[in-house]
Amino acid sequence: MISFEEAYERAMTAVRTMPSEKVDLPESLHRILAEEVCADIPMPPYDKAMVDGFACLRADLGQSLKILETIGAGYVPKEEVVSGTATRIMTGAMVPEGADCVFMVEHSEVSDTEEVTFTGERTNDNISLKASDINAGDALLQPGHRILPADVAVLASMGYAKVSVARRPRIGVIATGDELVEPHVKPGPSQIRNSNGYQVCAQVNAMGCVGEYRGIGLDNKESLAEIVGSAVDECDVVLISGGVSMGEFDYVPDIFRQHGIEIQFDRVAIQPGKPTTFAMNDSVFCFGLPGNPVSTYTIFELVVKPFIFAMMGHSFEPPRIRMPLGMDLKRKFGARPAWVPVVATAEGTINRIDYHGSAHINALSHADGMILFPEGETELKKGTLIDVRLTK
Repeated sequence: MISFEEAYERAMTAVRTMPSEKVDLPESLHRILAEEVCADIPMPPYDKAMVDGFACLRADLGQSLKILETIGAGYVPKEEVVSGTATRIMTGAMVPEGADCVFMVEHSEVSDTEEVTFTGERTNDNISLKASDINAGDALLQPGHRILPADVAVLASMGYAKVSVARRPRIGVIATGDELVEPHVKPGPSQIRNSNGYQVCAQVNAMGCVGEYRGIGLDNKESLAEIVGSAVDECDVVLISGGVSMGEFDYVPDIFRQHGIEIQFDRVAIQPGKPTTFAMNDSVFCFGLPGNPVSTYTIFELVVKPFIFAMMGHSFEPPRIRMPLGMDLKRKFGARPAWVPVVATAEGTINRIDYHGSAHINALSHADGMILFPEGETELKKGTLIDVRLTK
């Protein structure tokens, strides 16, 4: 058994990065950028009115001003503003030459002769100057950045109708166990519905990748060899839940070896998740995940997610927040570091959620995050500031 830190390092050191591909802008959301994004134009591209109102010379605010024209967004002014004149202007429109101030329509009075007077006491300039946000040539986004909705707006504004992104690895997901039936089946005696396969696919999909559910492998060598064999031949990453512990029917490690897939580690000092296996050859990476659903979920978040992101050139950092414990937390043994699901309270603290162990999947559904019980410690005192790894 190796430490979690060593297991993580072994896995991350083994990462091979994916090639890039071009996708249409609408398809780029949650993909990993594979090129530097630079500005081809300044932003704003012209001096822009920040309010609906009248563009004028600030020095003229105390007098009646002749209205030259009306400028809407998307139109180029025809008249230059000079002393004694103003232009009616809409939010986002190009400020005419000569004007250095735009006062709000709420602070104006227009006469029958189309002259306007400023009625306020004072005003800001209300002009967003050309290139005040971005200069042409500025680097805006770097390779490895995960594209979020705001980034799509940046890409669109800079003319990226197609975006170079990392190709997503093909990820096969397999659940194992004679006790498993699919969700539409009513379990018989000694059976349970397969939650791991769908949970892992959902975790993969939430990353912006696609989890290919490849079914249930039964606890016999022939069934597992067939389902695992086809997956390792067709996928870049294969995720298998169950079949990696020390039981009589845990055949997955042997099947890895039969397919020339070398095991890098198969026991990790972490709770939950001790029976975690990582194996690889020149064409595929395989993770053998524990069979209990909380263990499967946790190991995916701790190791598999950053690994898959790294394959696409993205350095994943989970969202964290530091909060005080609202209660004492105790455990019987401290031999391994342990992740515990927690919930935030209205008082601004975190409490341990009702949690019965690594088979209690409902606990994660109601948790706001997880906290780490350090190795060697059996008690955490109320009020202790703890880093919470958010899960929502």
